[in-house]
Amino acid sequence: MYDGKIGELYGIFIKNLLLQIITLGIYRFWTTTNTRRYIWSRMRFQGERFEYTGTGGELFKGFLLAIAILFSAVFAAAILSAILRAVTGSALLGALPPLVLYLVIAVVASGAYFSAQRYRLSRTQWCGIRGGMTGSSVVYGVVALLYGLLCIVTLGQMVPWMSMRLAERRINASSFGSLPFHFEGRARALYAAFLGMFAGVIVLLIVLGAIFVNSFTALVRVGHAPLKGHDPAALAALGSVFLFYLLFTVGALLIRCFYLALVTRHVMGNTTLGSQLRFGSSITAGRLLGMMLGNLAIVVVTLGLGWPIVLHRVVRLAADTLQVSGQLDPQTLAQNDQTPPRTGEGMLNLLDHGSAF
Repeated sequence: MYDGKIGELYGIFIKNLLLQIITLGIYRFWTTTNTRRYIWSRMRFQGERFEYTGTGGELFKGFLLAIAILFSAVFAAAILSAILRAVTGSALLGALPPLVLYLVIAVVASGAYFSAQRYRLSRTQWCGIRGGMTGSSVVYGVVALLYGLLCIVTLGQMVPWMSMRLAERRINASSFGSLPFHFEGRARALYAAFLGMFAGVIVLLIVLGAIFVNSFTALVRVGHAPLKGHDPAALAALGSVFLFYLLFTVGALLIRCFYLALVTRHVMGNTTLGSQLRFGSSITAGRLLGMMLGNLAIVVVTLGLGWPIVLHRVVRLAADTLQVSGQLDPQTLAQNDQTPPRTGEGMLNLLDHGSAF
């Protein structure tokens, strides 16, 4: 159950915004922490509230550590590349260190979400009991990268299978107190919806392409002609192409909501905590679509200042559609014995691919 209030979120948002401006953005780590503490504290289960124990300092240290590791790797790759070129005289051998670096960055980026989930679980408490996670983010990153390559080779047709296998790795590595989470995903339950979504996106692309074909043709002509100041034809062509990309992005996102709702129901409906709790979700494509459209309108109309409203809507929808059956006696739970990480989400914050709040 979530009982947060938009007014309270706005108070946190305005304070955080002002402090981020004063500190030139450095305060954003404490902004994330303050927001999480409020959201966690307004969530209840069996009458007891959750608590977030992470700190902005931990996020900041993790970010600095990630920067140090990344820049050290880049510097080492550049030095090694120069040495190989000088010693061997081969440009091909000299290119190996940068290629290895790109591969390592891809693995780390893929494993960053795993590390972030570990940190958030370790800083989440309920009745004094915290969560935890086993496993290696590097192994997860390698597996995720290989799965991604498999999806590319199969033109995206392995996406449902990949999403289920990665969800299994994350969920089955997680625990709360002494109880493990368990999930078994079945990709075949998702394929009909996935193929429908895939076909819908292709049809959308074809329709929009037919509508804007003249704009693309005009843009090509403008590209081969000398640009004369604010050429109305050039500006019109660029505006039309921008509109094409905007309509396609929004349209594809809305089409995806039917698939995303099914994935959410499937994952939640097949997840348990020990033998005590079984989870489920009542999310529907209509509710997800309504939230997406509403949030998009709020962000556009308020020029981003409606972010607390968007956050409130997202969390409330998640809490309202979450289903939990069973009872959990905190007296029977032992404390989680996993060693919590000292810093948090450094790579995710640095690479900025999914850390919403």
